[in-house]
Amino acid sequence: MASEIEKTHALLQSCSTESLISSLGLGIFCLVADRLLQFSIIQQNDWLRALSDNAVHGVIGMWSWAIVIGVKKTTDLREIVLAGFLASIIDVDHFFLAGSLSLKVKIIYI
Repeated sequence: MASEIEKTHALLQSCSTESLISSLGLGIFCLVADRLLQFSIIQQNDWLRALSDNAVHGVIGMWSWAIVIGVKKTTDLREIVLAGFLASIIDVDHFFLAGSLSLKVKIIYI
């Protein structure tokens, strides 16, 4: 169990300048990515739309987790990649909602 000093240090780290700048960058990325996903070339191609949406989820997941843990060692990179993977597969719920594995049906729920 983490001591009070470790908990305090972790809390202070989450409010560090680097963390705040990274969070601001993530927010800007989300806004820009949302705009880019609205381009007609992406909206007209179901595969491109699905892949782009998944890629954005993956980047957001990795970036968010990197902010939370702060990258200090190589093993942290594995956690970050795992977070990105989990964020990408989150779209599986769209297939369950659609009741189909069809990409065209899944797109409706994006």
